[in-house]
Amino acid sequence: MAYLEYGTAEFYADRFADYIGEADYDDPNTVDNIIRGFYLAIDEWFEYHTKQAEAHAQLRERVRKALAV
Repeated sequence: MAYLEYGTAEFYADRFADYIGEADYDDPNTVDNIIRGFYLAIDEWFEYHTKQAEAHAQLRERVRKALAV
């Protein structure tokens, strides 16, 4: 693997290529699992960030109350 600058389209293409390469003609379940895995990852990150946003909202509210702003 050549050095690819983080955040570039080429960087992400290289990473996606690893998963695309997992598609297996002899086991069609791999394609379904790749797609399901992608959805699971999105859902897990969304849930994590939703909870983090809620924690920050609670912190903001407590600070505003404490400072009477």
